Amino acid sequence: MRKEARQKEVKLRKNFFPTLLFIVLLWTALGGLIYFIDPFSFGAIPTLFVLMFLAFLFTFSFLFASRRRGITLAIATTSFFILRYFGVGNILNLLLILGVVVALELYFYKKT
Repeated sequence: MRKEARQKEVKLRKNFFPTLLFIVLLWTALGGLIYFIDPFSFGAIPTLFVLMFLAFLFTFSFLFASRRRGITLAIATTSFFILRYFGVGNILNLLLILGVVVALELYFYKKT
């Protein structure tokens, strides 16, 4: 039992450095997109949201060591930023999105 847990821990740590480099690359690309690209150019906004989703996905997956939590939080964060882009992102929508995320976490926690 203890040996299996140790092997799983080593397996999770094996991809630490490449994942960290990829996260830094995604955040650098996102920062470069925000700083250097004109927001009115063709495809800038969808590219921004895709890069934002990927950066949040890998960052949250890395921080929580769970792909499911990373996907859930990345979708929630990106959807709130999309709502902010359209002008309807307020504190009520943020609380509703957080409520859905907490409900999903509780559902998946009870299931496993």
